[in-house]
Amino acid sequence: MKLIKLFSFASLALLTAATASAQTVIRIVGSNGDRQATQHAISQLLAPGWRFQGVNGSSSNSYSSTVSGANFGAWNGTYNGSNVVIKVSFIGAAGAIAQVASSPRINTKFVVTDGTGSGSVPNPLTSTNNELALADFGLSTVFQSTTPFNGTYQGVGYAALAADIVGVSPLGFYASPGFPGTNITTQLAQQLYKSGVLTADLFTGNTNDANQTVWAIGRNTDAGQRFAAYAEIGLGTKSDVTVWFPSITGQTTSNSITYGGTVTSHVLWPTNQQAGDIAVGEGSGGYNSGANLAPALTVTLSSDVYKGAYSDEDGNPQFSYPSATNGYYIGYLTPGDAKNRVLGGDATVPSESRGKALSYNGVELTTANVQSGRYTAWLYNRIIKPSTLNGFKLTFANALVNQIKNTSATQGDGLLESSLKVQRFTDGGFVIKK
Repeated sequence: MKLIKLFSFASLALLTAATASAQTVIRIVGSNGDRQATQHAISQLLAPGWRFQGVNGSSSNSYSSTVSGANFGAWNGTYNGSNVVIKVSFIGAAGAIAQVASSPRINTKFVVTDGTGSGSVPNPLTSTNNELALADFGLSTVFQSTTPFNGTYQGVGYAALAADIVGVSPLGFYASPGFPGTNITTQLAQQLYKSGVLTADLFTGNTNDANQTVWAIGRNTDAGQRFAAYAEIGLGTKSDVTVWFPSITGQTTSNSITYGGTVTSHVLWPTNQQAGDIAVGEGSGGYNSGANLAPALTVTLSSDVYKGAYSDEDGNPQFSYPSATNGYYIGYLTPGDAKNRVLGGDATVPSESRGKALSYNGVELTTANVQSGRYTAWLYNRIIKPSTLNGFKLTFANALVNQIKNTSATQGDGLLESSLKVQRFTDGGFVIKK
């Protein structure tokens, strides 16, 4: 009898230990513009004592740029008394919709770690060290209708997703150091992104700036910021654009921020570079995250670049702008990515490498201007959920909705949706009173 009791107690102890150590793994995909609000919200939902490991390093119960700036990583902690591992891959808004809506479902690349390791982990998109798994739900800064991932696209079916608006992300235009202008208009933005290059006098009205060139850079087709920017300036979401892929030397990395350096050459964006889920032609691609685009707005262009060096059919060197004396890049970012990485808000980027924020149609990007409707370049943040999401994971997704919507949306210079006096119903559509 004592032996039977001993075995019973031992079995119960083993069962209790197994239950205590059991973990639910929640996998989330999202847009770069949702990153900071989402990371902050998770840190608030987990009980004290959580751990995080991502591409920028590891953290133990301390929310910092190591966590907020990580596009890829894993959390390990407790939610509502249950042990959880939460893996995040901020691959882009359109990419997130494609992964969550696809039928049959498409695997996403996540980090391998469970969040308890030390130091940084490899980027799962560019490394073979990754975990292929289905995302449970996602976040997107574009309407599903903006993307082609509705119904059937390229032989794959895409189901309609439930979407909860949780915040608003402004979108700004920024220029590299020394740019003489202060403003970009809808028409100038259209011309720049269709032709790929303009002269600076069009931005300043000063004929003396005609010998300075301005070159376009942008995001790939997984990015909600790409769709929103091109819809906002009237190019629509299906137009090809002309952007450049720079080769940069002499960059510096400090506090997980890369800046400075000289562009020795650039080419039309190659089709095999960070292509995204929607195929586009040469010159129409772009960076796969705002964090990767930002360093190009802190560079100096060499004379070969700003003069537009090329070789003629006989291989002889030529210049499109032989009289040019300087040149700059213009790109678009959320303020959360621009604040420290381009504008030097935390003093990591030195003054000589800091880019410049531009007004849009003569209106400065400020909280008040977005809220009032004067500044119109902005996107909704939303949590997107498939109909199959249920149980504990659905409970967590709904808690994340409430946490971001009521508090965390302001991270990264985002806004609470409730603070806006205006609304819109399509990306780039009319901004009207609520």
